[in-house]
Amino acid sequence: MDQAALKDIVRTFLNNHRKAVFATTDDQGLPTTSLMLYVIDDELNVYFGTRKSFSKYSQITNQPYVSLSVIEEVLDPLKVVDLRGKAYEIPADQLEEVHAFFKSKNTSKYYVEGAEDFVMFKMSPDFIRWLDAESGELQIVNVHEVA
Repeated sequence: MDQAALKDIVRTFLNNHRKAVFATTDDQGLPTTSLMLYVIDDELNVYFGTRKSFSKYSQITNQPYVSLSVIEEVLDPLKVVDLRGKAYEIPADQLEEVHAFFKSKNTSKYYVEGAEDFVMFKMSPDFIRWLDAESGELQIVNVHEVA
């Protein structure tokens, strides 16, 4: 499969899902995970929000390399996208615009968005892996040209 077709498959898959298992590194250097609502743009950048009072915020600002996995919510066939990259906090003057973009693509109830310390991040992936077992055999393919 060529890279353009693979990116289209990954983009479609990610746009058809809105929840991810999100991994950060805690203050002791240990991995920790949480459920995260997300959206992507056409370049596969991932947008998500949190609160400054949550440990996730300090974990990301102290160690901005994060990863997430989006998993098809059925037992079979297995389909997964794994992404990894550096997360950047959205500047306050862009927060309203990015949040509106997020809400236009993800209409889930977003429990943290009304908080005074609400912030959003953009993660630009430097690694993407597609796992697909729809054929009956597990295929694992890396997207080589991410950005």
